[in-house]
Formats: sequence, C-alpha cells, structure tokens
Amino acid sequence: MQNRFDYSYLCCLIDDSLHPYTALEGNFLTKEKEKALLIALSQVFREVEVLKHKLASDSEDTVAIAPTCYSNSSGTLTIHSEDHPCLEKIVSDLIVFLASESQYVQHLAGNILVATSKLVGTSGRNWNEFLHLLCVCLEVAAYHTLSYSSKPSKRGSEDLIRDLSSSFILLRPRLKHSSLSTVAGLARIFRNILKYLKQENDDQLVRVYFDCVGSCLNSIPWDLLNEIGQPVSKIVFSGNIVQLFCSMVEKCGAEATSDSVNNHPILLKINDLVPKLLYWCLDKQNFCSEMCLSQYFKHKTLMLMIRLSSKLHLDSSILVSWLLLLQKHFQDLLQQPIGEPGWLLNEFEDGSPFLASLLDKEEHNICSHHLQRRAIFLFMKCSLSLTSSREENGLLKLHEWLQCQLPGALFVEQDLYWENCMNFALSFIQLFVHEDDILFEVLLLLLNLPVHADQQICEETGTFLPMEEDKILFHISNVFNPIHLFHLFLAELHYDHQVLLDYLISRDTGINCAAYLLKCLRLVCKSWDLFVGFSPSGNSQEQSRKKIKILQDDPNSLARSPAAPVERTPVPLLLEMGCKLDDKYGHKHHRTDVKTFEEAKDCLISLKTSVERLYKKNLFPYNPGVLLKRQM
Repeated sequence: MQNRFDYSYLCCLIDDSLHPYTALEGNFLTKEKEKALLIALSQVFREVEVLKHKLASDSEDTVAIAPTCYSNSSGTLTIHSEDHPCLEKIVSDLIVFLASESQYVQHLAGNILVATSKLVGTSGRNWNEFLHLLCVCLEVAAYHTLSYSSKPSKRGSEDLIRDLSSSFILLRPRLKHSSLSTVAGLARIFRNILKYLKQENDDQLVRVYFDCVGSCLNSIPWDLLNEIGQPVSKIVFSGNIVQLFCSMVEKCGAEATSDSVNNHPILLKINDLVPKLLYWCLDKQNFCSEMCLSQYFKHKTLMLMIRLSSKLHLDSSILVSWLLLLQKHFQDLLQQPIGEPGWLLNEFEDGSPFLASLLDKEEHNICSHHLQRRAIFLFMKCSLSLTSSREENGLLKLHEWLQCQLPGALFVEQDLYWENCMNFALSFIQLFVHEDDILFEVLLLLLNLPVHADQQICEETGTFLPMEEDKILFHISNVFNPIHLFHLFLAELHYDHQVLLDYLISRDTGINCAAYLLKCLRLVCKSWDLFVGFSPSGNSQEQSRKKIKILQDDPNSLARSPAAPVERTPVPLLLEMGCKLDDKYGHKHHRTDVKTFEEAKDCLISLKTSVERLYKKNLFPYNPGVLLKRQM
C-alpha cells in the first residue's frame, strides 16, 4: 500500500540543519565545526527515524506537515510540487558529507541515507527514483576517483536520460572532492539497505534494488581501480565491496526460483569480478600483509565464491580458473596438513584472542580450521564438478592435492597404505564435522566420485603397482571410500542417533542430511560385506573377505554372488542377520570390527525408531517416507 508522504518536510529539515556545513571548501572541518556537524547529523538521523515509525504506524494520514520546501542555498524560496526534486535535494545535501575527511561524518551521513531509504520504502512511492539517485552518486564518485570527466554510460532508460540533465548535473558538483573512501561509503549504504530489505520481505523492492544496482555495477570501470588510492582507503574500499557482494549473492540466491533467476545479471557480473576482488583483498604486494586482516579477507572471499558456486552454473573454464585462483591465493590453507593443526588449535576456540596472542604470526602463519575447511571445500567442489563433466583435469588436481597431504602413499606396504588412507579419511571427517553448513555438502560431493574397483599389488614387495592410467582414480577412491567415510562419520558422532535426528529436522541441514543418509544406505545394501567388515585400523579388505566367506558358508546367509542384486534387501534385515551370524561364528580375532559394526547398527536402528515415532505423532517437519523405506 502506498502512503501519502510529503518529502518537502524532510527536505527542509535537512537543508535547514546542514546548510551551514555543505558549502565548506574542500570539506575541511575544524574540531569545533566537526563536533557541531556531528550533533546536527545525529539530530537529523533521529528525526528521520521518527518519521519512518510514524509512517509505518499510520498508513492513511499524511505525516509531513509542511507542503513547501525552502532552499537556503540560493537565498530564494523554492516550492517543490513533486517528490522527485525533493529526493534529489535530500540526496545532494547528504552525499557531500560522504566525501568528508572525517570518518565519523561519513558514517553518520551514510546512516541518514539508509534511514531515508527505509522511509521511502515504507511510503511505497519513489523507491526506484531514490535508488537511482544513489546509483548516480556511486557512478559519479567512481568516475571522479578515476579522474574521468565523462558522464555515466547510457543504459537505454528514459529516466536516466532525464537524470543526465538533472540529477547528474546536480550531484556531480557535490562529489567533486570524492575519493575511494566515498565509493566505499556508498557500497556500505547499499549493503545496509539490503539488510533492511531482508527484514521487509518485499519482492518488488528487492527486484528494483537488484535491477538498479546491477545496472550501476556494469557502468563502473572496474579495470581501472587497481592502482589508485592509499593503502588504508584500499582496505576500506575492498572490505565494503566484498561485504556488499556477499550480501547481494545471498539475497539474490534466496529469491531464486528458477534457473533463469539464478543467472541474474548481477550474479554474472560479480562472478566476473572475482579475480579482481582476490587481487584487491589478498595480493601481498598490494596491501594485505597483516595476518588478521588477511584472514578476514580470506574468509569473506571464500564465502563469496562458495555462495556463487551454489547459485550459478559454473562452466569448465570458470572452474579451471577458480582452481588456479585457489592455488594462488589459498595455497597455505590447501597445503596445511589435515590432522596436524598443532596443540594450540585444540586448546582454544577458533578466533580466540588467546590463540592469536600465542602464535608467532610470521613464523607459523597458522590459519584457523574455519578457513581451511572452506578452502578445501571449494577446491573439492571445483575439482569434482570438473570430474562430473568428464574433465580429467579435475581428478588430476585432486590427486595432486592428495599427494601433498599423503606423500608417497602409493609406494608403501599394503597394510601401511590402508592405514594411511584410513587415518587421512578420519582427519578429513574431523575437519568438517563441527561445521554443519558444509559438512553434508562435502560428503555428498564425495559420493559422486567414480569408484575404482580393481587393484594390482607387487607380490615381491607388497606395494601397489603404479599404473599410470588407473593409479589416480584408484588412490582417490581408496582415500574417500564412501562406506569407510560413512562409518567414520557415525563414529565421530559417537554413534549418537539423536545427533543424526537433530541434523534431519534442522532447517539448515535437513535436506542434505536426508540425501546423504539415503545414498549411504543404498551403498550399504550394495556393499554389505564391506560395511560389516569395516575396521578403523584400515584392514577391512581382509576382514571383508573373511566375512564374505562366512556368509557364503552359511546356508541362510544374506551373501549374494556378484551377479545377484542386493539392493532389495532392507538395511535392518541385513543388520539383524549380521548380528545373528556374529553370534554364531564368534569373530574372536576381529572383536574391534564387531564392536564397530554393532555400534553403527544400533545407531541406525535407533534412528529408525525415533523418526517413525515422531512421524506418527506429526512432529517430523517433513515426510520421511523415502528415507524410512530405504532405511527400514
């Protein structure tokens, strides 16, 4: 609903309160004038907030009481009969303070513009016009920072053509002292406006926002922003830009309901800017040599790339380029050994000030588990996406990474090889198990790996024969064996079915957890002998063969020949029959394997009972029929 609101009152308020400070040459402020200006800006901000709350509570009556606006800048009375001229005047009076040398003045002026955006959004009118004015400011500031005198590029909009003769002419002089920090301030304003839109849940406002800002981003000459500004202003600019892009990708993805929306031009533009963002934020020769600052930018850029990878379809060329970027900017995280983080990281929580104070920044340069998880997750996602598109380069990159983590693993004795694979898989699970948002994503990714079933061993030395055409896939499929990972995953949860139940009913992890369990249960049915014969020590191959022989010797066993399908056998029946066979034959030499299998069995059966009970009471958040049918 549109509310009648006269912007002339706000226009007069801002002009009367701030006019003494808008004409200061070069925006130079003495201590006394800066203090007075901050007080005036604070008063204006509070008044805008009051107007917004009044407008939200009264949807019928006009809030403003003054129908005209007096412009003191020319010394004459000016009557604004339309909203757009008032909005132009409001923005032009406030935008000048974003070029101030005082960061406090910049911050308060930006807050007033964000509060004004809330007022405009609540009124239901002039949202497009207001956003367009801010976009013109961003373009003008960017072009002025680059010493450009040309006007913003034409975008085929009649409104823009009109603004080139009015808004542009009005706003350009106000930004004659703009700098890279001004561009950063405008990016912060757009991000805070987006925060407001997330709370409002108004699709129309969001759609206009992305259209306006997306068009603006396409007009900025990003290629020329590499070599400008002082280090401090570059840091502020890079931080605000990457924060804005992260928020935009998240919100744009939340609005996505089809492939066409997922390919929104603004996502494509941000994706094109990823290499530049990494250069601005992470290039050591640029400015980011401080450890804490470097880690922050790594966190934000990784978050941005992960969000983009889930919203866009990345073709092979982009995946290859991203792998190169990861190896260039996140090599320290990728090469850091998994499972050897050091005792300090076990003693203190990630981000603890005690941890930061104890580490020698230059000598150790130890990054948090949080960063390593995300770097490895994105690396594996790109590599496995290439593999699924039948690109050999994906498997090769993954194999090279494993060689760094497990050097010389293929050239050791067979028993030691399996032990190394199992230890690495356990460390891999431990790395991700405490971060729910990507835990099941990475587990699902690994289920898509092709499996190499054959192996050749040198009888004299007991080592694996290095077959060039097969060794890569052979090694990867052994390290990330899905049955082994499933067992290790359950073990890391201490076989607590309540944890699995929490994952299933969680809004954040429920879908991915159910998908992972469903696929793993299918694999368990197909590879029952491997599931029963699993050993944390890595000797499951021999145990699996013994288990197969025992099952085949029993006339009532569930064993099947390789040609006979096993998919139709329900998991609980397999579990129950496996228990009976364990009781019958004892397995005295493999007590650890029986214990592992028993704990996994009890966990899955308890989960089955809990899900069924909640579902019968209509307490389960969705229909678990498919999962129950497979599991039960």
